[in-house]
Amino acid sequence: MKIFKENLTSKILQKNSSKLINKLKIKSNILEIGCGDGNITNFIIKKRKKNHNFFLSDVSEVAVKKAKKKISYKKCQFKIGKWLDPWEQNKFDVIISDVSSINDFIAKESEWYNGVECNSGIDGLKNIEKILASIKKNLKKNGLFILPVISLSNEKKMIRLLDNKFKKISFSEKIYWPIPSFFKNKLAKYKNLKKKSKINFEEKFGIYLAYTYSANCFGLK
Repeated sequence: MKIFKENLTSKILQKNSSKLINKLKIKSNILEIGCGDGNITNFIIKKRKKNHNFFLSDVSEVAVKKAKKKISYKKCQFKIGKWLDPWEQNKFDVIISDVSSINDFIAKESEWYNGVECNSGIDGLKNIEKILASIKKNLKKNGLFILPVISLSNEKKMIRLLDNKFKKISFSEKIYWPIPSFFKNKLAKYKNLKKKSKINFEEKFGIYLAYTYSANCFGLK
């Protein structure tokens, strides 16, 4: 199984998560799920102001092995497993999710998920909905949940789901990026998905653009 390495989404999460974590006043327990090769946590560790405890997991054994190899920081624990499943007995101050969250049709057509499981459903939120359904078991009452919002999913539904679960939500700046050429091959299908609010994208001068940003969710309701 292939794994995700550093990409635009992970870079957005690196910068945003590091900034928020460096504002924490006490040493905290920080979990990353869907960690891939560990690049997000590794970035946070290098920029940290406190010696936090870090926890990483991924459904891929290969990914966890690569993350272990990448990260030399001693206060790290690694587990293999899906979403929050490996951490049933743990509570965290911060949870960062980089779990797949784009429309399944687009994932299958693209090169991004070649050899990587997506299974996010037609609105891209199947995995996130399951994570949110059980997050109270693992996130402390006043904890912070950080995740990417990608326009190639049902963005409005995502924000409603988060708003129902958390007291306060802030967002990082939207970063626009050109969708690769595969998109034009089935443009009518994707325009229909956009009409149904399953995905969103923009067109400028014949170039189709998607965007990504980080959602920062504070305090469980």
